[in-house]
Amino acid sequence: MEPSYRMTWIFADGTRREVAAYRQLNILGHAEIYDIRLPQACGGQAECGTCRIRLVEGTLTPPPPDERDLTTNFPKAFEPDERLACMSRPRSDVTIQLLKVRPPDLRDVEEAAD
Repeated sequence: MEPSYRMTWIFADGTRREVAAYRQLNILGHAEIYDIRLPQACGGQAECGTCRIRLVEGTLTPPPPDERDLTTNFPKAFEPDERLACMSRPRSDVTIQLLKVRPPDLRDVEEAAD
């Protein structure tokens, strides 16, 4: 598989790491192949919201229905530039920032925020 783009990871401490990125892999898959610790509790099913990342620069695939449902049901849990790593793939060179605080598993939240 040939790299399609470049991906820059920004870690919680501000350090950066640039790696090759592939159109075929979601952001969570990139984290796994580059041994980057990115929390995920549902196995990439867009159910928990724990794999949220912040898109700093670049373009990702549009949110699929499962991700849109989660962000609609829990609007206060997501910032406008946050995406689920399990549901987004790079479509250009991208800069991804890991969140400083691990997001809660939204399956444990009793009700959706208003």
